[in-house]
Amino acid sequence: MQVDNHLILKRIVTDEGIYKSFFENHPDYIFVMDLQGSYVHANRSARELAGYSCEDLNELSKEVLLSDSRFICRHYFSRVLNGESSCFEIDFTDKEGVVHRVQVSYVPITVDDEIIGAFSIAKDITERGKVQDEIRLELEEDPQAQALHSSIEPVLEHLQELHERHSLILNSVSEGIFGLDAQGRTIFINPAAMRMLGYSQEEFLGLHNISNLNHTRADGSNYNPAESPISQTIADGLNRVMDDGIFWRKDGTSFFVNYRVAPLIDKGQIAGAVVAFSDITGEREILHAKESAERAAQAKSDFLAMMSHEIRTPMNGMIGMADLLLETELTEDQHNYAEILRSSSYSLLQILNDILDFSKIEAGKMSLQKESFDLREMLEGIVNLFTPKAEEKALSLRWWADTSVPQWVTTDSNRLRQIIVNLVGNALKFTEQGNVTLSVKNILLPYSREFLLEFSVRDTGVGIHGSKLNLLFQSFSQLHPSINRKYGGTGLGLAICKQLVELMGGTIFVESEEGVGSTFRFMLPFIEEEHDRTNDSI
Repeated sequence: MQVDNHLILKRIVTDEGIYKSFFENHPDYIFVMDLQGSYVHANRSARELAGYSCEDLNELSKEVLLSDSRFICRHYFSRVLNGESSCFEIDFTDKEGVVHRVQVSYVPITVDDEIIGAFSIAKDITERGKVQDEIRLELEEDPQAQALHSSIEPVLEHLQELHERHSLILNSVSEGIFGLDAQGRTIFINPAAMRMLGYSQEEFLGLHNISNLNHTRADGSNYNPAESPISQTIADGLNRVMDDGIFWRKDGTSFFVNYRVAPLIDKGQIAGAVVAFSDITGEREILHAKESAERAAQAKSDFLAMMSHEIRTPMNGMIGMADLLLETELTEDQHNYAEILRSSSYSLLQILNDILDFSKIEAGKMSLQKESFDLREMLEGIVNLFTPKAEEKALSLRWWADTSVPQWVTTDSNRLRQIIVNLVGNALKFTEQGNVTLSVKNILLPYSREFLLEFSVRDTGVGIHGSKLNLLFQSFSQLHPSINRKYGGTGLGLAICKQLVELMGGTIFVESEEGVGSTFRFMLPFIEEEHDRTNDSI
């Protein structure tokens, strides 16, 4: 593998073409090294500096060239093999034994995401070092210069530190930032702004960007250049925050932004402005999609409510006529037909009521009417309502309540009855043999006047597979086509139950085993009545 990498490195730097010309004629000293740090190739400048040919370098130990700097080079070379570039200064000895001070950068060479070697790019800084040494000697010999340098050096270091810190912040923030002079020409721009606007730094700097950006209002109308927020800030020195605006990219496309404009002050005078902006196009699109979805949902709810109202009126007329027809003298067949007509009409009316309730809940128009009522009387009435159907299917239908359950409670009795009727009706529908049990338990909360009532409807019906339980309370959901064909229904009943329970401040959940049966439980909060109407027996 090492031999292959060595050959690849040789081929990279010796192939004909633009790359070879760039490599060979570059003024910096460029060496190519393999994974062991051996020299594979060098450009003309490097060969002239070292005084060796490429063939000599291939055979030459790098220890000869690096002299006392070899340990430093080993340290940085180990880092470049991990993909990390580095820059440092060392002494380099040429063929004649002359020592050069060089600034070296190690850069990894990668082919197909694999590091196969490294570039060593060096600059001769020997003369610069000599000048620095001369200055240092002069400072040491001149006490006044030394004192001046000592006082200035911390200031320069602090300024350099501030410059580096500000550059780091400017280049790392996600907001686009650019600065303009007093004539509106760009004097700096950060990478985020270049990316969002589609310009390179060279293209953007110096442009008259108040007119070039052509930033417009959110409605698409153009600013007069002198009236734009950026121009106004340059003119009056006031900060401005714009929540809605449009900037234009180099390619002519636009995007929504919010942006802030702050003045640049130099010696008390307005020298330009700084603009910081964020692309909010995605947020706008999400908001638009949300508003469209809400309008569509509202239109659907309004349509369902209107149609339910319109159809219920003639449906009630059909039920009334079927009731009257059943009171007349009919043959046995005619009586059966009338019963089917009335039964079907009631079923359709129940579907319409479900749709109307669902649309009200979705639209947030469902309100609760609280009243005090006899809970046991309600439960007994519900069981009596379903007793004929249970007897028709030879099922046992029963109910019970804990003695600690209050006789009188306060909540919306109609909605509570609707929930229980729906759950008991479903249990009877999906149970072919066995029993259906309705029960109520009191869950006391310590140190509180509040308590929870847990209502439970348990059946020995078909049950539900565990993977389908999450579909039960979804609107219009049917667990299986065969179940839908056999038992019918809109798939709204349980969704309405869940929404009503939550509207009343409670929770609902289900436990089920396929082929064994299901238990639906819901809990509602109540407050203890001031008067005592409890009954210790059923």
